[in-house]
Amino acid sequence: MSEAVPVTEHVSPGQALAAARAGLKLSVADVSQQIKYGVRQIAAIEADDYAKLPGTTFVRGMIRSYAKLVQIDAEPLLVDLGRRDIPSPVTVDLRTSGQEPFLEGGEKSNRIYVWLSVAALVAVAVVAVQWRTNPLDTGEVVTITPKAAKSVTSETAAAPAPEAAPQLLADAPMPATVPEPVGTGDAARAAEPRAQAAAPAGAARGSASRLKRMELEFDQQSWVEIKQANGKILLSQLNQAGTRQLIEGIPPFELVIGNAAKVRLKYDDEPVDLRPHFKIDVARLTLE
Repeated sequence: MSEAVPVTEHVSPGQALAAARAGLKLSVADVSQQIKYGVRQIAAIEADDYAKLPGTTFVRGMIRSYAKLVQIDAEPLLVDLGRRDIPSPVTVDLRTSGQEPFLEGGEKSNRIYVWLSVAALVAVAVVAVQWRTNPLDTGEVVTITPKAAKSVTSETAAAPAPEAAPQLLADAPMPATVPEPVGTGDAARAAEPRAQAAAPAGAARGSASRLKRMELEFDQQSWVEIKQANGKILLSQLNQAGTRQLIEGIPPFELVIGNAAKVRLKYDDEPVDLRPHFKIDVARLTLE
């Protein structure tokens, strides 16, 4: 955990949060997506422009969430905040429990509640657009399951061998000047058709043996992109909670997994630990 930025007369809560964010190389949009506040609200906090935010309770809750994300102690920031004049006597409960914010007052409170509801909807829309416009997009989406791959392989292996080759060998005349030991020619002619018949099946098995399988299970909604060795995109989509994807392709694979803490990955039936590959909540890794 990074060290807390000391709050002095020259470092306001907003400045401390902005400095910690810069130290982690996060953008304002990154912070907005992680703590679910609007980009303008994040900018207002960093500028200590509390007049643009709906009241003390809102600001305190926002500072706590922001400080937790950038890994600094929120208490010195809240102590400094208590010495500042924050307008708007509105009490807002922003806990993500599905309850509506509680507002005090008459018609003015109702107007503020409507404003907050619109702001929340705008924030949700911004997050959704960022997911949809993520640079992981574009490319052909192909989902390959192990069952389909095995079916193709078995059909190739089960294809009957050509019967014309043994007949041609049987009709071909032997050179008169080369003596042939008894039984040797019959054995060679019998072995050659078998070798020719086995060649296509062996080639198909060789191609199938290069395929590797991945299995992903999603406890929460997650965006995933998977590319195989030739750069072809095997999967690029938003996956819903409770679903599973089975992917086969040619390694090495390049994977980008959003909300990775809520995704379980197996590679050839072996679990893969995604935690060493996290940056915030996105895992980037290569499977050989």
